Amino acid sequence: MYAHFKHIFVLYFQANVFDGHVEFNRFGKAPMRLLLLNQFGSDSGAPTGRILGELGTELEKRGHTVQLLVTDSGYGKPRKGIRRLMEEGLSHLRLLGRGLCCPRADAIISLTSPACLAVTAGVVARIHRAKHFHWAMDLYPDVGVSLGELKQGLPVRIFSFLVGRAYQGAHQVVTLDEDMREYVQAHYKVDSAVIEPFPPEIAWPAPEKNLTEIRRWLYSGNFGRAHEIQILLQIQKRLEDKKVPAELILQGQGPQFLASRDAARNLGLRSVQWREPVSLERLGESLLQSDVLVVTRKAELKGLLLPSKLMLAELSGRAVLWIGDTDGKTAQRLSRERRHGVFTIADVEPIASWLQARFEWNSSESETKPKATAVVRQKAADQWQALLIKSQDRVSSRGT
Repeated sequence: MYAHFKHIFVLYFQANVFDGHVEFNRFGKAPMRLLLLNQFGSDSGAPTGRILGELGTELEKRGHTVQLLVTDSGYGKPRKGIRRLMEEGLSHLRLLGRGLCCPRADAIISLTSPACLAVTAGVVARIHRAKHFHWAMDLYPDVGVSLGELKQGLPVRIFSFLVGRAYQGAHQVVTLDEDMREYVQAHYKVDSAVIEPFPPEIAWPAPEKNLTEIRRWLYSGNFGRAHEIQILLQIQKRLEDKKVPAELILQGQGPQFLASRDAARNLGLRSVQWREPVSLERLGESLLQSDVLVVTRKAELKGLLLPSKLMLAELSGRAVLWIGDTDGKTAQRLSRERRHGVFTIADVEPIASWLQARFEWNSSESETKPKATAVVRQKAADQWQALLIKSQDRVSSRGT
């Protein structure tokens, strides 16, 4: 019965191959029919949805036929426990069903929402007889276990096994940095390519000169459990005790937002500014208003995810304060640049001293201009194009 079912689907997909002559791109390769899978779409406000849409746009510019396959799930709704499990399970079923009903694709590209999407995308790729490329924005269930949200047990072992098989069965796994590449190699025995995610296309207005003595350092993010927030309040306390004219700006919303406000009140902090999340149109302006941009990641999450604001912080030209692991490849890369600071969560006093010195240096330092995000986006798109061309070369070599 399974063989009969599969035969029907194969005939359906073969009947839906695009008709007409085959055009070749500037690399001498036929354009591919690509199916891009993710829970959230480009208009949802989700970072993965934005990246999915921008990847599709860039690949279309390079001659490929692209179809985005997403669910109708709303982004930003608080989801916990069984409710989250049910919603993500339904998203898997929707993506599977819609994937099976699409015209035949040459390649499936999946992101990582919902969790363990690589498994479902792998099934869709098998039915399509297509190559599966998985772009890992984060690694689940590993992140959940490291944060204590998931307990080690039979369900986690099953999910880990399925995800591992999906990685091993994919034509290519793509990771975000060298730390993630090393983790996937060590834990799943899979060699991956490294492509940084598309940064959002934001405007960098001309920064206004700070004519006051007050120096600002900014955390802008989702206040998620993967980030160190409480330490920022402790550092600000040290700065205020030393009479350093510094203001901490906390911008965003998330699980740690309310607890952080309570902690700031208990510490008696006077120079903390709380801001709502800003739109992409105003994000560049808000980043440039600060002298130092904070990026945090819990040390135990090295290789499991990459903070989404890190790339923009680096492109802004501002000094970056990294708090998390110090032995990872990303942390070591940052430490090689003079203006950045790399510390652990135990370094409250050293960070306060570094900030004080940084603020004094900023008063006489010339302005560093932001870098264009379009250059980084172009590089990532070219890397994806190279992967797709390489996959066609493998087919050609097997056919000769």
